[in-house]
Amino acid sequence: MKKRLWMSIFVLILLTACSQNDAKKGHEATQEQTIVVYESDANAEYVIPREVEYPEEIKQSVIRFIFDQVVFEQVNLVDYKLANNDSTLILNLDDGVLQVQGSAGGQMFMGSLAESYFENFPYVQEIVLLHNGSSEAILDHVFIGQPITREQSFKRAE
Repeated sequence: MKKRLWMSIFVLILLTACSQNDAKKGHEATQEQTIVVYESDANAEYVIPREVEYPEEIKQSVIRFIFDQVVFEQVNLVDYKLANNDSTLILNLDDGVLQVQGSAGGQMFMGSLAESYFENFPYVQEIVLLHNGSSEAILDHVFIGQPITREQSFKRAE
């Protein structure tokens, strides 16, 4: 009888500990953090910040998450990489980049991306856009293959 009582107590303690661990894991999975991304102002002259929350588990692909939050055109991020000791972010874009319209559209496209990445990755000093892996200039208003640096600001001067 004592053995059965002790066994029941042990099972009860074990089940309680497991359910507490599961509750903690569930809470951790829904934790969110805030990052700042940039978007065009109403006149398409400058970029302005907005805060976005993202789940903790997306942290491994925050570069892609930022791209998806910023780009509203039909441009897809094929892939990306960090080079030069992580100081250069290279974004490889698909044919959708050909649909970015006009010089204002190009400035807002590049500005939103650049300011968003510079804000969230302080070690990145330049961003290079590629078109399907090529650095060949294909548009007058989107700088393919040319570095966008921190010195180039797309924000309104304060």
